[in-house]
Amino acid sequence: MSMSTHSPSLGTITMRIDPHVCYALNDGADQIELLRATSNAALDMIALTGIGSIKSFDAIQRDYDKLILLEKAGILSASDGVRLTLHRELRTRSTILPGFTATSGDGLIITALFPAETTTISIETILQHLAIGGTDGTTKTTAGVICALINAANGIAVAHPTSAADVMLVKALISAGQLHAIDRAIDGIDNICVLGGSGATDIESIGAAFSEVTLSAPTFDALRELVLAHNHTAIRFISTPVRRWALHQLLQATTDAHIIQMSEAKPADTASHIAALANIGGGVLLVGCENGVVSGVKSKDKALSAILKAAESITPIPDLTTEAVTYDQATIIRVEVRGDIPPYITADGRVLVRRDLQSSVATPAELRMLCQPTRNDGADLDLPRSGVSIVSTQRRGGIWHYEVRDLRTTAGVTRDRAQGLWDYAIERHETLRDGSANLEEIKWHGQIGLWRAYIQGGRPKYDLVHRDSMGVIDHIFYGVSDWGLGTQWQHLIQTFAPQLAVDTVTFDEDTGSTAPVTTTTPVATHSTPPITIPAAHFPAFQGERRPRWRGRGAITRIWRDEAQTPFFDLLLKTKADGTEDGSEIQEYHGVSRDQLNQAWLDLINVSKPRTGIEVVETVQDDQGDKRFIFRNLRNEEVSPHPWRMNDIEEGSIRQYAARMHLADQTFDEESIRWWGNIGYMRPMRRQVDLVYRDENGVDHIFYAARRDELIGEWHDLLAEYDDIVE
Repeated sequence: MSMSTHSPSLGTITMRIDPHVCYALNDGADQIELLRATSNAALDMIALTGIGSIKSFDAIQRDYDKLILLEKAGILSASDGVRLTLHRELRTRSTILPGFTATSGDGLIITALFPAETTTISIETILQHLAIGGTDGTTKTTAGVICALINAANGIAVAHPTSAADVMLVKALISAGQLHAIDRAIDGIDNICVLGGSGATDIESIGAAFSEVTLSAPTFDALRELVLAHNHTAIRFISTPVRRWALHQLLQATTDAHIIQMSEAKPADTASHIAALANIGGGVLLVGCENGVVSGVKSKDKALSAILKAAESITPIPDLTTEAVTYDQATIIRVEVRGDIPPYITADGRVLVRRDLQSSVATPAELRMLCQPTRNDGADLDLPRSGVSIVSTQRRGGIWHYEVRDLRTTAGVTRDRAQGLWDYAIERHETLRDGSANLEEIKWHGQIGLWRAYIQGGRPKYDLVHRDSMGVIDHIFYGVSDWGLGTQWQHLIQTFAPQLAVDTVTFDEDTGSTAPVTTTTPVATHSTPPITIPAAHFPAFQGERRPRWRGRGAITRIWRDEAQTPFFDLLLKTKADGTEDGSEIQEYHGVSRDQLNQAWLDLINVSKPRTGIEVVETVQDDQGDKRFIFRNLRNEEVSPHPWRMNDIEEGSIRQYAARMHLADQTFDEESIRWWGNIGYMRPMRRQVDLVYRDENGVDHIFYAARRDELIGEWHDLLAEYDDIVE
């Protein structure tokens, strides 16, 4: 029996993987300790890649298989039963992959990773073919043959180049399509994934370095598919221990209502915070830090005792998981709070929630929401795959704030910040809140209903609703497309859409305002007209070019000749007597890439902004339709699948990026305000489209970047042209 893996899930998932653990289990060693170390390191997956051996993986597998056999035979002892329970529990937290590390005949170190269900005999067959001698994992077999054997066994081949000769060999293997990944980023090697790990030779070092990978499913197959596609943007190598990295992320989240930091576990404050987190569904309490600054707790045992005592004073007692974590020689208590049966009441009779980053007494409206009985009427509902819904609302400082769910939940959206479909959804939601909505218009079929049908961007859209068994509307979905709807929704639309008057709604890209015009055109649910790229309504904009200085050097522009070879126009300040500032500027036109040293490359390379959308790639499907792969620059998430234009929500940032990307295939360089090799175009009041030309002369366009979120040289770019909007 092979080691279990996580069950597949839909959408995307971020996993922490240590693909290079060289720890060797000695005879008689406790396999459970290795599994527990993996779980304690907060890793989702590790690969046991012994030097020329799969001994460690085989030992764990044999122990597990023996316990399963004893259980089936009915002769499992009490101690073995505890051991089997631990095996099963730890395996649900982390997946263990088999593998090995070998040094090829031409000197390149290669790590092989295989699916968890791979039989040990198939891997041992590969090792026998390699005829590895000694304990250093050396074989006479060339790197190309090793990679071919790994690939044939549906494995992943990762190279560890350590010399200039290794780098040349890696480039050759990449060109031949034989190598899948390298263990770290190396200058001059691109278009391949970096899949690095700890190289741990002892239990304590597992997870000391790891890779954070965004996958379509939490499986080895999804990981292999990603590296074969060279989707290097979905992998981030982190040379920090995984637990420290996770805690660092929590320490930086000082504006997240679900994360609370407190310097010490004062009983009253601790109880209030735990109850508030439980009443909003859960969160994390960090004791021993405040505002991201770590002070540590004086006594771990006293802090843990105070936290548990505080939790026991709450009715009902929330579900807690506590752990002490060492961070910079200080101890932080991490408390994970879960709340399934609100309201949670403190010993003094208060019901608290999180509001404005404070644990505050619930308002009457919030208290009513917490006291509503939990209903699962819509749990099995086939939810629409498009559109948005308003998750919750809060009024702060006289301004309504909304949580808008559009593939993910975005908190704190206000009316003046909303655009397109979000603005439309908030407008419709406000009619409900103000009591001016006509709910008698809804056409019901059981618990689902059709509220409105309209045309937006030439396509039919619908506002759909769901009610619970008591007749209370618990879900509203605005701007839903007919694609991907389940049979219940399709039947609802086909039955009632012809009975409704239809509006035509236009979303303005800049302001997000809507202008409905009532018509009586019936909705055609069976066809979709082709979408054309409309003329962009942007203010007149004149481009310009200015040099971007850093120190004594500046770049003026990057351009390519007919052979698409990049060249660089540079400026350099040199000392000169008799000049006003003691320097003069030397111009260098048409400098080739190989003439640039690292200082010039550092000047040219600019980090991507942390706002906006990038079209990573366009592909053409079997029907000849273009599909788009997006990267969200805020969180570096890449689309799990290519999007058709017709499937992208009207008025969304994705649709804007897709349309502008098609238009920008031949953009006018003179329409861009350049600052060296970065620039901007199509400036709008709240957002702007940014351009970055890299050291290879390739243009990257970042659409709809929010002005108020730009930092560093991207902020300075707008300031250079006095285009900062306060």
